[in-house]
This record gives sequence, structure tokens and C-alpha cells, in this order.
Amino acid sequence: MRRRRRRFDARWFAARRRATLGCLATLFVAAGCLFRSDGPITDATGASAIDLEVAAAALRLSEADYERGDFASAGARADSLNAAWESRETLRALADRALILAGRALEAQRLPGAAADRYGRLLDRVPEGPLLEETVERLVRTLSETGREGEAVAAVLAHPGTLQAVGPDAFRQLASALDVAQLRALASENLPATAAAAVVHVQLARLLIVAGEGEEARRLAAGVLQGSPAEAERSAAELIAAAETDLGSAPARIGAILPLTGDLAGVGELLREGIEVAVDRYRRARPTGFEVELVLLDDASDPDNAAGLVRSLESRDVIAIIGPLRSESFATASRARRNPRLPIISPTATEVLRPSPGAYTLSDAATLEADVAEELARWILEELGLRRVAVLEPVGVGLAEAVGTFTRAILEGGGELLARQRYDPSLTTFQEPIEALAALEPDVVFAPSASASGVLSVAPQLFYYGLYNAIIVGSAAWAEPAALRRLEEFATDHRVVGLTTDRVSAGTAWQQFVADYEMKYRKSLRNNMMPALAHDAATLALAALEGGRLPIPAALAAYLETEPEVEGVTGRLRPDAGRSSVRRATEVRMLVGGVPVEADRGALLSWLAGVRGAPSPFAPRDTVATDTTFRMPSP
Repeated sequence: MRRRRRRFDARWFAARRRATLGCLATLFVAAGCLFRSDGPITDATGASAIDLEVAAAALRLSEADYERGDFASAGARADSLNAAWESRETLRALADRALILAGRALEAQRLPGAAADRYGRLLDRVPEGPLLEETVERLVRTLSETGREGEAVAAVLAHPGTLQAVGPDAFRQLASALDVAQLRALASENLPATAAAAVVHVQLARLLIVAGEGEEARRLAAGVLQGSPAEAERSAAELIAAAETDLGSAPARIGAILPLTGDLAGVGELLREGIEVAVDRYRRARPTGFEVELVLLDDASDPDNAAGLVRSLESRDVIAIIGPLRSESFATASRARRNPRLPIISPTATEVLRPSPGAYTLSDAATLEADVAEELARWILEELGLRRVAVLEPVGVGLAEAVGTFTRAILEGGGELLARQRYDPSLTTFQEPIEALAALEPDVVFAPSASASGVLSVAPQLFYYGLYNAIIVGSAAWAEPAALRRLEEFATDHRVVGLTTDRVSAGTAWQQFVADYEMKYRKSLRNNMMPALAHDAATLALAALEGGRLPIPAALAAYLETEPEVEGVTGRLRPDAGRSSVRRATEVRMLVGGVPVEADRGALLSWLAGVRGAPSPFAPRDTVATDTTFRMPSP
């Protein structure tokens, strides 16, 4: 019985396989009919079900090639399908899908020019809908990759409804790559009635300002305001249309208030040098085409001079002011502006006494330290996956806000705060608070410091008084060159640091700035931050000139209020209008061999497990330390 059943099953499966193969053969024969040498079948009576079924199956084969990564076969097959179907109305939708698949396959083969050809052909026939948006988006991208920005802009102008699919900012970037002649041609063919056309007209107006043709620029701006521009183009058009002078007739002046004489003259000289390096770099690149002129005024190291100097710079039509140095002078200068839209950027004011529109400082210590602390807390919980955390806090050095931010982030993120011990950094030993934390066996200890000297005091003591088997997390001061040069590896290795400025590693923006500075002034920078801060204040003003595209204070202020991220020497800068601060992105690094490197979760956890399992470095050789078994958290 079982033998008969096995024979029956074998016959049944064999019959099933012959039937399946027969169906596939029929399907491929029918598909072949679509590609006869004498052309596609004429559809005289309407598409039959078998036509659509066979065509869809053939397209699925091409899509399967693409999914397998066989892009050459997918593209060739899709091109053939499109050629066979494009003249048949009933198969047009499948032909459109085949043609865009051919373009995608060519993109995957890094042939953007050929892909753009397919997308362009499809654009001529595809109806409104999602496929049109995808076609335009892909066409624009491939055209821009081959230096055909003008054609890319024209494609969006011809289908203005696809602007959101392309992305308004990406479209603005494309338009900014065109010259006056290209923009004139596009503007003449497209009235500024749509948001896309308004981008072209405003960009043309900006270039006309640079060329000294202010009257035509104002005429174009007035036309934009009669249409439906996006807010960015509306704001720019309003500025241009309201201008009473030829905006491109004079250089863009940037003022600076510095102590060039008096007690702080040495600091003022360093700041002046940093500003000049930034302006030199800008002049070499000239991204906007504007000539930039520096107007330096001396406050004679007297903060009472700030208000008068601001008004003097305003009378000379500066578009931004760098300085003054002190927090009180910075607040005075902000209030003294007749034009509240005139940006004023202090490189060194350490406090924001009262936030003010258009005013920013790069040295708001409390904000910078708090930002680093918050990112470190997030990284501990989300990246390391550790929860048992303690804090060792130096009192009286301005880190209270940073520690408060850290502890709050740990608790809100689900961590366990074991203890928060404080110590007086003016003392020579911190044995008691460190031993109290060590007894709790935390996985991580947050030990921020306000300076390199503070790190030099506390780092060795952490090891000696029992915190040799926890991950120490510190503020940027732990990576100061002055600290790393003098600390031994046992006190720094596998410490985690939140950095905004890496002044140790090779190939950083800091190292390039040092090279430029020392070449220009023929003297050593000696890791002095003052010129770098002044450089970044000037860089921010120049980035606003480039981004605003108009040498008007209001245009720069509007750009800064968008909170752009600007690459600086002291980090990635982001102006925060609400706090009158320039914030910086935090990079989490670990110290290995006295050098900050990219933090490696696996390496840190392996190190922690290793030191937890090893004998205490302070126990007798024949004594094993108390069991503090550490289990790695799940990735």
C-alpha cells in the first residue's frame, strides 16, 4: 500500500511539474511575440487579458533582475520592453514603469547621463501623479550630477507642482549654480507666479545686485511679490524692493570692536589676526561675489566705549559687527544698535546677560558645557547601554548647570543616579568623595572639569582612590592639549570625552587653521583659542552674507535665525537666536594613548569587563579583588 502511495505521489508531482513548465513556456512564447522583429502586435480590438498578463510578467522579470543586483540585464530588458510597448496605448502605463526602471538601473551602474536621458523621455509623456514627481526628482538629481543644472531647473519650472518632491532647498541650490545669462533666459520664459519661478527671479535679482544693476533687481523683486513665493523668496524680495540704494555698488563692510590699545591690547591683536585669517579665506573663495571690507575700531580696553563705537559702525553701513569682548560690553553694544537687525557676534563674551535679537556669543560657557553634558548622558544610556551612573562635581568653577543637565538627562532616560559627590578643586586631595563613589561600584562616573589644570589634579586621584574599574566620562577639558601632554596613560586611557573642538588629532579644522595662521603671521599659535574664536565669529558673519545673498543687515539676521550649521575651527557652529548663543555639535570620543579617537562601544565595554575581572592594582599579589563581575549590556 505504501509503495503504491509513493508511486502515486511521484506521478502526481511529475504531472504538476510538467503542467507548470508548460504554462511558463506558453507565457514566454507569448512574451516573445511582443518583441518580434516586425514590431509589436497591433492592438486592433483592445488589449486582451493575456496581453496585459504577459506584459506584466515580463516587467516582473526585469524588476527581479534589478532586485538581484543584475542592473545591466534589468536595464537592457526594461529598455526593450519600453520600445515594444510605448506606442500601444493599452500598455503605456507598463511602458512608463519599464522606462523608469531602465533609468534606475543605469543610475545603479553609475551612468547618470544615460539615466537622465531615460527620465527626460519619460517626462515628455507621463501624466500628473506620483510617477511624474518621481521622474522629475530623479531627472533633477542625475542632471545635477552631470553639470546640467540649467536643464534641471527648467524641468522643475515646466512642472512646478513637483517642487516639493525635489525639495525647495535643493532647488534653490541648483538655481544658485546658474549665471546671469542662464537665469535671464529662464526668467523670461517663466513669470514669477509659482514658488519655483520665484526662486529663479530672486536669484537673478541677487546676481544683478552684485553686478550693480539695482534698478532691474528691484523690478524683478516687485514682480515676485505679486505672485505666490515661499517665505524665503518673499523676505528676500521685500528687502530688495525696499532698498533705496544700489546694493551692489559698495563692498560689504564688516565691523569689529577690539581692544587694540590699553590693558587688553595683546588680546585684541590676537582677535584681529583671527578675523583676518577668516576674511582671507573668504576672499579666496568669494562664494557670493561680494567684495568684503573690514572696519576695525579700537575701544581702548574700555567697555564704556562700546555704545559709541556701535553707532559709529552703523553710520559706515556695516552689515555685521564682531565684538566686543566682555559680557557687559556685549550687552551694551546689543542695546546701542539703532538697527536691531544688525547682527553682532562676540567671540569671547562668557555670559548672556539678556538675550537680544541678532546678538550672539561664541563663548556662553554655561550653554556650551550643558550641551556637552546632555549629549554625554544620552550616549551613555543609548550607545553604551549602561545605567549605574555617579557624578563627581567640582564646586565653584561654573559647572553646576552642566552637572544639573547631565543628572536630569540620566534620570529622564531611565538611568540610575547612584550618588552626586562634590569636592573643592582648590584642595590638593579628593580622597573622601572619590572613595565614597568607588564603594558604590558605578559603571560610569561623570567627572567634568573646567580647565586642563583641574583635569591634571583629579585624573590621577580617580585611579589611586578606587575608581580604576569604572568608565570615567569628562568634559572637553579632559582633551585639552595641556592636560593630555602631562597625564600618563593610566589616568587617561578609555576615558570618554565630549568634544566640540579637537585640538590634538591630525587633519582637523583646527590643524588647518594653525597652519594658515602660522604661515600668515610667522609665529606660533601655541594652542591659543582667542584667534580661533575670532575667526569663527567672522566665519559666521561671512556665512550669513553667503546664505542671505544680500549685503543688508536684515538679510544676514534672517539667515542666522534659520539656525544654520556652519563649519568652524572651534566646532560645527549653530546660532541659537533664542539664547543669543552660538552652540556647537558635540563629538563623543575616547582617549587612547593620550589621543581622542572615535568612541568604540565594544572596546569600552571589553575594557570595563577586563578591569572588573582583574585583581585590584592595590591588593597584595596573592589576593584577588572583591568580585565585581560586569556583564556587558545587550547591543
